[in-house]
Amino acid sequence: MSSPIVTLLREHFDDPQLHKQATLQRLWSDYGEIARYYSPRLAKSIIVKHVAPPANVHHPRGWHSDIGHQRKVQSYQKEAAFYQLFAALCDAQCYVPQFIALIKNREHGEQQTLVMEDLGSIGFTQVYQSVSELQIKAVLNWLAHFHARFLAIDTSALWPIGSYWHLATRQAEYNIMPTGGLKKNAKIIADRLEGAHFRTLIHGDAKLANFCFSTNDDVAAVDFQYVGRGVGVKDVMYFLGSCLSDRLLWEKHDEYVDYYFEVLKNVLLLPPLVRGTAQQTIELEQEWRALIPFAWADFNRFLQGWSAEHVKINNFMHAQTALILTA
Repeated sequence: MSSPIVTLLREHFDDPQLHKQATLQRLWSDYGEIARYYSPRLAKSIIVKHVAPPANVHHPRGWHSDIGHQRKVQSYQKEAAFYQLFAALCDAQCYVPQFIALIKNREHGEQQTLVMEDLGSIGFTQVYQSVSELQIKAVLNWLAHFHARFLAIDTSALWPIGSYWHLATRQAEYNIMPTGGLKKNAKIIADRLEGAHFRTLIHGDAKLANFCFSTNDDVAAVDFQYVGRGVGVKDVMYFLGSCLSDRLLWEKHDEYVDYYFEVLKNVLLLPPLVRGTAQQTIELEQEWRALIPFAWADFNRFLQGWSAEHVKINNFMHAQTALILTA
């Protein structure tokens, strides 16, 4: 007997031979799954992200509330909107899976089935736990092109503030933070980031695990649940923190930031994109560079409340935070 998801997909694509090949991963807190299917009618494999929140939620770190539940449900809806409305705007330099279909459950409004291109079928087969300098720069190149592309595009259908850790949606974590300068200045830090003049679309969860590589180190990105407006250096900070040790952050952080801005400025000024004048790119770089310590401090604030012993809290993050608190 076919599973309900297989039946749903067979009916939608009018393909009685469509079948599941493999489960790729369960969603956070068991909200569903991501799996690969094959459709003879389409003559290709597809990736299906099926969202069906459980009746009883078990959060891996013990965090669960109605607010958290609604945030997760909305994140899947925003992700579907990104693929429907914006994925086709991403070229080879900031590639993402292309949208195929969205099937909504009329009886259960929180359930949805998002069908996307299978990146593995077009060569993006590698996901790494550690990366070379060449691969780090490949991701920074992806981020620069993505940020440049959406700098002047209306993305109001997505999150007004990109990233899953921003202060307005993380009050529970904020409330249990230890008292101190970071907690006292949390809103000031958030306001500086969110009040920036130059804001674009940021991935919002740009960790290493969300980038897929080809054998020649081309890059594509997945997992757009927290895509929304923000400063590009939030993605840069989060990515570098996801793949560099404390020692390497001290040694290589500034070099990688310089590389990101070099690519970003070139992309902004070159046809066919052209997102401003040379003077505007200078002003953007000046503003975003000044906000780098704020991005580190903002993420530090979230981690201090969410998981104070987290491995990402290191001396480099503390030093960046201190630049803000001692200014």
